[in-house]
Amino acid sequence: MTAVAEGPAAPEQVAAGAPMSIEEARDMATRWANEQAARLTERVQNHLAHKNGQSNGGLAPRLGGPVTYDPSGNPYVAFDVTATSPVQFIGQPPYLPSKIIAAGNFAFLVAYIFTNPSTGPGWALSSSVQLGGMPWRMTLDQANLTTGSNMPTQQQNGIFPGPAPVFTPVFFLLPTTPGPAAGADPWLIEANVTVYVDIPAKPYAAFATKFIDLDNDPGVPFFPPVTAGWRYELPNRYLIYNS
Repeated sequence: MTAVAEGPAAPEQVAAGAPMSIEEARDMATRWANEQAARLTERVQNHLAHKNGQSNGGLAPRLGGPVTYDPSGNPYVAFDVTATSPVQFIGQPPYLPSKIIAAGNFAFLVAYIFTNPSTGPGWALSSSVQLGGMPWRMTLDQANLTTGSNMPTQQQNGIFPGPAPVFTPVFFLLPTTPGPAAGADPWLIEANVTVYVDIPAKPYAAFATKFIDLDNDPGVPFFPPVTAGWRYELPNRYLIYNS
């Protein structure tokens, strides 16, 4: 696996191998994630415009569940979450960004909360309108598959504006420090994201069943290359090694 197809461009100081502060890395991650959210929102809006030109149906269930079928029997995705593979803003190509991370390097996992701006069959209000002003809680649970232990759980909280954005980016700084001991095996980490909105009598909850893989995989003999893109029903994993 190697460079990203639609990832962030490396700044001059990264290209020169100079260290970057956590504030600079977080700022770059925020700008990049907001650009991706705008791009994803545009795709959803274009899809809705196309659907509305054909029928009054809601957004097709391309983002997974939860999916409701009542009362009309038509599918409608009201609320969901997806995530990216790790994003790094320090290091030398082909390791930027990458799922192969040197211990101590800054790396982020970005998750996106999805709320449907379209009203579904039988819905008086879209989930984006319903969730306006509501609090949300997102959790990143990670398992160290190498050591058989759990990494510290990370949690982010927020409140949707009204109406809620189609995509809300959420950031997690991955625990790459101190990493495995010198000479020890690299850590293979599996990341799982859940999100919950606590609304009395009508809670919204979801977990990421797909992620945006930012790395191109050049393949090996007898196996074709795989370009960066969506991965469905696969674990979101990355490796931390001691350099």
